[in-house]
Amino acid sequence: MSGPAISAIVRAKDKAGTIEATLRSLRRQTVPVEIVVVDSGSTDGTRTLAARYADRVLDLAPGEFTYGRALNVGAAAAGGAVHAALSAHCTLTRDDWLERALAHYERPDVAATNGDRHDADGVPLGAPLLQTIDHARRAWGWGYSNHASTWRADVWRQAPFDEHLVAEDKEWAFRVLGAGWLIAHDPALFVSGGHRQAQGLSQYYRRVQREAEAYAGFAPVPPLGMAGAARRWWRVAPGEPAIRRRASPMRSAGIAGTWTGRRRGLRRAGR
Repeated sequence: MSGPAISAIVRAKDKAGTIEATLRSLRRQTVPVEIVVVDSGSTDGTRTLAARYADRVLDLAPGEFTYGRALNVGAAAAGGAVHAALSAHCTLTRDDWLERALAHYERPDVAATNGDRHDADGVPLGAPLLQTIDHARRAWGWGYSNHASTWRADVWRQAPFDEHLVAEDKEWAFRVLGAGWLIAHDPALFVSGGHRQAQGLSQYYRRVQREAEAYAGFAPVPPLGMAGAARRWWRVAPGEPAIRRRASPMRSAGIAGTWTGRRRGLRRAGR
């Protein structure tokens, strides 16, 4: 008997306030989906809610948790030919989200999918962008994110997620693209990652800093420098409100986190 076409892996810890909406959005999909929840020591009822909707609820000790390890644990238990990752504070914005993601795998060279509304320069995407390794080397840090993504199970078996990095999704994408695969970035698959900013200014700065430091350790990124940071702050995509964009404290915190994190990462990598 064949397994499901797609399995969804949901990482969770103390997400009782959001995980039900996450899982309901998966159960509303136009294609059947196996749901695997990986819980890392919840004490607020998250696990009880997960059991109502999930096919499997797995436990990962809090002391063993990393983003990459939780995904690897879930993927190892998943039966689908394609895996999806969806964070427990996110919901799928359309009922055919999984069906649309699956359609990209009609191309045999597509390893994964992601949703982006804008390209690396902030220009709106009017159609899916098929990312190559050359594009990834030019668009430092842009793209693939495991808050809402899919990938081929057989590609994951050859290249599991790094269990020691904060930026496990960016590192995995860079590695897979380097092996000759493509990643489809489809604006119709966009799912907001605004939870990062919702943590507050200082938490957002520290998270961006950690990610930038990790990214500089595996990708050939150049130093950002003060001039580069200033150009990034000044640049506004077509149609954006320039004053509001440049005056955003959250955007400034992200640029500052990138600058300091990249400096640390390059220094640690000896570059």
